[in-house]
Amino acid sequence: MEGSIDEGLGRGAAGDRVVDVAPTPTPFDVRPVDSPFGVVMTLGGESDLAAVPVLQKQLDQAMRGTAVVVIDLSGLRPIDSSGLRMLMQAERQLRGSGGQLVLVRGPRAVHRLFELTGLDSHFELRDSPSAALRTARERRTGSRRITKSERTDRRRPSSAATSEEEWRGHG
Repeated sequence: MEGSIDEGLGRGAAGDRVVDVAPTPTPFDVRPVDSPFGVVMTLGGESDLAAVPVLQKQLDQAMRGTAVVVIDLSGLRPIDSSGLRMLMQAERQLRGSGGQLVLVRGPRAVHRLFELTGLDSHFELRDSPSAALRTARERRTGSRRITKSERTDRRRPSSAATSEEEWRGHG
């Protein structure tokens, strides 16, 4: 059998030929969803150089209509340098127009690349799309949660004091 076509092929338990085939890459997918606070773009599949034009088109549309773009990386398989570059450009473009980009952390392998490149400290990263939107909303409105101690430590004037102060101001 040496030199035959079957060379390098194995045989399964039933004696049939087993071909060692590399898994087919998962196609890149972008699903944008509008929300009251911005656009959430869920990425899926593999992000490589071929995915850049698809992502760029969706980002251009999202950035025209909103100031906040959330990109959910949780369904992403690997991401390469072209994908990272695209995210950097989108963040720069949004920031330049007064907007904001927030990322939802991807799987460990994807997040590890952000750590290795130092981009984990550059981007605003959250654990879920709802947390990312909440962060964006708080930044846009300048609001923050008021702790219980802040609520109870403030002295509120009694209605009698307020009325007396108002009366004195008019007298």
